[in-house]
Amino acid sequence: MTVREYVKDYKMNFILQILFFVILIFILLTLNLDTFAVIYIAWIGILCMLIAAVYDYMRKRRFYHDLKQYFGTMDHKYLISEMLGKPEFMEGKMFWNYMQDICKDANDELLNYKRQSAEYREYIEMWIHEVKTPVAAMKLIAENHPDERMKQMAEEVEKVDYYLDQALYYARSSGVEKDYMVKELNIKEVVEKVLRTNARLLIKSKVRVRMENLEKTIYSDEKWIEFILKQIIINAVKYRREGDCQIEFRAIELSEQVILEITDNGIGISPRDLPKVTQKGYTGTTGRKYAKSTGMGLYLCSCLSRKLGLHFSIESEEGAWTKVRIGFPRNSMTFLKKEE
Repeated sequence: MTVREYVKDYKMNFILQILFFVILIFILLTLNLDTFAVIYIAWIGILCMLIAAVYDYMRKRRFYHDLKQYFGTMDHKYLISEMLGKPEFMEGKMFWNYMQDICKDANDELLNYKRQSAEYREYIEMWIHEVKTPVAAMKLIAENHPDERMKQMAEEVEKVDYYLDQALYYARSSGVEKDYMVKELNIKEVVEKVLRTNARLLIKSKVRVRMENLEKTIYSDEKWIEFILKQIIINAVKYRREGDCQIEFRAIELSEQVILEITDNGIGISPRDLPKVTQKGYTGTTGRKYAKSTGMGLYLCSCLSRKLGLHFSIESEEGAWTKVRIGFPRNSMTFLKKEE
């Protein structure tokens, strides 16, 4: 609250007080009092009025200054009542009491929402784990009865399993820090494991894989990294071109990080869609034209990478190639600092 704002807000009080002194002086003069005495009385009254106004302004200014400062810097605005002290003036006390009740109600509502969200997420995770049991059984049945129909069924079951994994990791994405374990990993071993898991898809789609300079050490969670790589591989296969299809994995070692590049020679991404491909649910022109897309794959990759402390970026040239870069910190101290 500035002096100008204070005067503007209380201008009617000042006008009435000045009018009172004018009337008082007029009355005193009509009573034939000494002019000097009248002026002396008027100055004393005005001085008292100014002292009272300054005192009132200072205590209100302190409260509103703190309110503005905390409100501008706090991430969680609903906790502001915990930071502010109770003011001394009556208007502020009423405002502070109402604000306490409002913030308490907001905190209770938020706590209830978080509890419901956690319960729902736990249910989804439990449900997915339960569904994976019959899915695994169907895979086993298909493998034990190798005919054309069972082969087709196995492919559809693989799709179901893929979408179940996507839903599971989406449910867990809000609490990655509770379900990851950082350890030393070899990029080549992780990539080879993901390729073996998706070998049937790559062979059927006639996609060649090339690996270059992958003997690098990184620090991250193996399970989450495998999921991210699987999403990228499936996208590369889904949006491949007819003919010679290739996915290249290459590692680049820099002073601050190790970068894993995954490049495919597919249909690419249009310049209009490229800035939005990591947004949740965004399918773009490519997703609508070439394949059924949920718009969740790259969103999850970007979201999980960010929460794992990794750098994630995409470059592409429409009709030519797409390159995904994942940057891993050089050592595990990055994660240790986050956990402290």
